[in-house]
Amino acid sequence: MGEMCNVPDDILGELRKDVAAIKAALLGDEFNPHGLLCRTKELEDQVEKLRDRFNKVIWSGVGIGSGIGFLWYFLTVVLPKLITN
Repeated sequence: MGEMCNVPDDILGELRKDVAAIKAALLGDEFNPHGLLCRTKELEDQVEKLRDRFNKVIWSGVGIGSGIGFLWYFLTVVLPKLITN
């Protein structure tokens, strides 16, 4: 803790500027109103929407495939047995 008091003022000033620049990049400022945190949240929301859409497409394909498989089985196996009996 005592070493902090020995840090020159110019280095502390530089550190303050660096911290302010990092804060502005993360939270945004007048030049970039949407900081990295906001942008990250937007991208996470987009990824979630794409995941939901992908799952809907996959499960729609599974449902359609199951329906076609059932119809094919019914037409080729069950229906001929019903007709012949």
